[in-house]
Amino acid sequence: MMDTKQKIALLGLGLMGSSLGLALKQRGFKGKILAYARREETRMRALEKGVADVAFSDPKKAVETADLVVVCVPIWSIAKLIEEILPALKPGAIVTDVGSTKSKLLETTTPLFKDSSAFFIGSHPIAGSEKTGIDAGDPELYQNRLAIICPTAKTPEQARETLSNLWQSVGSEVLEMSPKNHDAILAATSHLPHMVAAALARSVAGDQPAEKAKFCGAGFKDTTRVASGSPDMWVDIIDTNRVPLATELEHFHDELKSLIQILREGNSNDIRQWLQEAASARNQIIQLNQFLKK
Repeated sequence: MMDTKQKIALLGLGLMGSSLGLALKQRGFKGKILAYARREETRMRALEKGVADVAFSDPKKAVETADLVVVCVPIWSIAKLIEEILPALKPGAIVTDVGSTKSKLLETTTPLFKDSSAFFIGSHPIAGSEKTGIDAGDPELYQNRLAIICPTAKTPEQARETLSNLWQSVGSEVLEMSPKNHDAILAATSHLPHMVAAALARSVAGDQPAEKAKFCGAGFKDTTRVASGSPDMWVDIIDTNRVPLATELEHFHDELKSLIQILREGNSNDIRQWLQEAASARNQIIQLNQFLKK
């Protein structure tokens, strides 16, 4: 359970930040939620929707009394924002993020906290949507999801526990991983699917999107849904996980080459077997993943 006297600062009020504020409020968090957003319109909307109790135009003001700070901006912006707020953090404050890659971020933030009494622990709640902005906020976004945290050998147990409690309090199951393992696995399970969806959308549209649009059915819509996600967010994810993602794209490329060979040289039984193996692989993953079954 979260401490009822705790103050939590949310820096960034897009989908992830606004959803976290709404989730905490809906689940009875009695502490104070402080927020930072650049745009006045977003700050006003946060107060109207009940995302936060107070909204600031200065991130340093938002964090100066906070016990826990959650940075909800694109990955390359996280380190810049942390560097800006660092002098304003109270002693013992815990800083985390919601970014989809961890290794590069840890490399960048570790030197920043060298002489600080505050602590940084990377987080990645595996939850999201192609929707963006504060009005996309969903209090159920983190319910029945997996939240990964990446503590280091120097992370105090109390800080680790506080962060775990945050994600558990909004309905997530918490798993600890090293940043390297996290990035390698997410390259396959999250970043590759997004790139494939984006490539498929580009390939189908080609230079004749208007002529092809009316012939696209639910299959196209479903398989390319995530390609509508924020380019600003995804360019940072790709940029900070290039090597693992390139490896997974090579594996995918091999799969495509295998399919092309079947189409050129195989028979209908070969095609059927390829499709059956694909269906079996998907069904197995869905069956084994407790979060996708709910």
